Amino acid sequence: MGLINEITKKTLFISVIDDDAIIRTILMRILKVMDFNHYELNLEAFENGLQFFESKRLEEKGDHFLILDGVMPVMDGIEILQKVKKIENRRIIHVLMLTGRKSETDIERALKLGADDYMTKPFSIKELQSRIERLIKGMK
Repeated sequence: MGLINEITKKTLFISVIDDDAIIRTILMRILKVMDFNHYELNLEAFENGLQFFESKRLEEKGDHFLILDGVMPVMDGIEILQKVKKIENRRIIHVLMLTGRKSETDIERALKLGADDYMTKPFSIKELQSRIERLIKGMK
């Protein structure tokens, strides 16, 4: 019975893109213990947007969930969001902004560009887990 269940799971590619190694570590630890019945999680962390795009990760077949920092050198979260939302394909790509940018303008811009949710740093781990669960469960 368990085998059939494993076969029907879709892969969800979760990418954490944040230049802060501590935040990346915390997020990866949170994500590793989360369980989604209908998804097999494939987790990867990146220091910046350029590294993320160079990895060609978005070419992986499956649904994608990105957790983006807003303030990063090389390519910030808004730039990544804009580039991701311009990709013409049928893949599902959900984005959670997790950033120190707290202004109404920044939040409004990210949501208008297609972010599915927006959280500011510092953040509550329990709230973050709840938001991730809500977004991923809504992806089915």
